[in-house]
Amino acid sequence: MTKTLHAMVKNGPESLMRITGLMKRRGCEVKSLRLELDEDSSMSTLVITLGANDDEMDNIIMQMRRFQDVFQLIEKYN
Repeated sequence: MTKTLHAMVKNGPESLMRITGLMKRRGCEVKSLRLELDEDSSMSTLVITLGANDDEMDNIIMQMRRFQDVFQLIEKYN
């Protein structure tokens, strides 16, 4: 299954490293990754398209919501 996640994250390399590290540990296929700077330079919008089964996707979403650097997370099915 392919799902796109839109996350409002703290701007900085640490946030991106934490999130991509999670994908690597879970063995998730990252199909696309886009990071856009928001009007407020302390925040960025991260758009990730992932390929994973339902259980893996649920675990990834649950863990991303626990990160202090992730302020908002929206899931969209493709």
